[in-house]
Amino acid sequence: MIATIGLRRVRPWGVLMAAALAAGAVGLAPDGRAAEPVPGPARTAEVHPPVGGVNSPAPSPPPKLVIATAELAAGAIAVRVPTGTYAAPPGGAPNYSVPGPIVSFRGPDGAWRGHGYLETYPRLLKFTGTCDGRSADLAYAFEGGKSYRVRLQAGDGCVRMDEEADLGPRNLYVFDCYYGDWLPSSGFALDAAGRNHAFLYLPCYYDKPEVLIAPGAPAEGAGVPPAGVAVVSPDAAKRDVAAFWCRDMASWKGADTMGLALWQRRQRPGDPGSRHFLGPETKSDSTPNPRTAALLGTSLYEGHVTIEMSLGTGTRRLAFAVAPKGAARDTLPDPLKKVVQANAN
Repeated sequence: MIATIGLRRVRPWGVLMAAALAAGAVGLAPDGRAAEPVPGPARTAEVHPPVGGVNSPAPSPPPKLVIATAELAAGAIAVRVPTGTYAAPPGGAPNYSVPGPIVSFRGPDGAWRGHGYLETYPRLLKFTGTCDGRSADLAYAFEGGKSYRVRLQAGDGCVRMDEEADLGPRNLYVFDCYYGDWLPSSGFALDAAGRNHAFLYLPCYYDKPEVLIAPGAPAEGAGVPPAGVAVVSPDAAKRDVAAFWCRDMASWKGADTMGLALWQRRQRPGDPGSRHFLGPETKSDSTPNPRTAALLGTSLYEGHVTIEMSLGTGTRRLAFAVAPKGAARDTLPDPLKKVVQANAN
């Protein structure tokens, strides 16, 4: 359910919510600053080491997708969406090979960033997608008669998404921000009005859900429930700030199984499924200190900031936008705030 800065209680949301309760979660203070946080790893807006540590392995390419893509133009930005028809071989499409509604984006940097894919227990059997350059309609058909349908509509600097799913718990649309030479290690939680926000340090030295979003639970104390998340790289040359947010909290149906979360993850190169398990090394083989990197050697894991949208049973109205960084990296840029405010409901 909804997480807020100063969070002390949330309603259950499966394994994900249990992890959040154990690790601490994030929300917004009314003035946009972080209220007193739940004890946990310190957050800072200072310059910090590369995501995953200075001894991270060389960036790996994203897993190959089995469906072609087309571009959807949205003012100064563009996104790639799956298109055409696809019939899976016997047994269904391979794991981690099915593209999500937004596969990647091109923002102020001019580079294609991110990698969006589906992680589902029922295998994909068939896909149909149409795109006319300004809108797209996507239909995914899975084993057991399960389905996921998305309508995307481009605006000025924003792509609006209307979703309907009946896949059930533990199925996800994952937007992995690691890929496209982006490697972000910080981000924001933002409210539905696009005014208040909290800066998040996301070093990816551990697995942790930083923000959990779904309607229906009141904010704790004076906290303001977040409605979306944004991600940014510490590299000054990488100017993109990308955000997903719920533009209509009131019409969010089945929110207990259709939530949205921002995660710090560690995963093996080329193996997205490894972000779900600890393994014998417990993933604790990274360091932010160059002096100790030689002693530890190259880490077995990469640090991935992921935005994970559950595909349970219900409907959801999201939006996606990209804007250039503001003057301060720990401040949500004004152009992004304006896009969020202009695309409510």
